[in-house]
Amino acid sequence: MNKIINLNGNAVELAQVKSISVNEYFDVEPKTNQLKIEFKGRKEYIFNPGIKEWELNTFNDVLLVDYPDGQTAIENYLQIMEIWEEALQKE
Repeated sequence: MNKIINLNGNAVELAQVKSISVNEYFDVEPKTNQLKIEFKGRKEYIFNPGIKEWELNTFNDVLLVDYPDGQTAIENYLQIMEIWEEALQKE
């Protein structure tokens, strides 16, 4: 799956997505107008100057996309879920 979508100016490669969520509870933080995309972990070597060695670290990136209101966030969430599901079925 090599599909890339534009999400409010952010290019998102669907193959790297681990989860997509939106807060549907209007009285609970985090904001109800945010869509949260979690990406699969990526590994990167980082030089540690204290021990003068390279260390392998895992990073779990998250993208928060703001929308004008909760209803718009939920609508976009549902659209993205459809696109993601279609892309997964084509694998």
